[in-house]
Amino acid sequence: MPEFLSDPWLEELDRALRDSASVSALAPIVIEQVVVDVPGRGEVRYRLRVDGDGARVSVMGGGAAEAADLRLTTDYATAVAIALGRENAQIALARGRLRLGGDVDTLIRHADALGALHDASAALRAATTFSPP
Repeated sequence: MPEFLSDPWLEELDRALRDSASVSALAPIVIEQVVVDVPGRGEVRYRLRVDGDGARVSVMGGGAAEAADLRLTTDYATAVAIALGRENAQIALARGRLRLGGDVDTLIRHADALGALHDASAALRAATTFSPP
């Protein structure tokens, strides 16, 4: 059982997305996820890239990286609530617990691909363990 936002969890997320035939986008999209106050880790930053070849995850480290189209930033408690379905992203955004950066229209243009990401990661979410915030 991988722990949410751990390295093994990110590897499993990458595997689930790569294995999904339903996740793709006509035009490439890169979404950077930033979660702060992660127990034992501080900040976790990773990127999702979706294009005609499918989707994949990369962990942010040092060095140059492809620019993100969209950045989603939240704290760990909110990320857990969203992952568990206790809160949706729209409410977190309205309450200021989820911040968007970059080209926000990207969400609208790529709604189908983003929905497929959610579906492709369902089994992983069901098997994920969560540290208390």
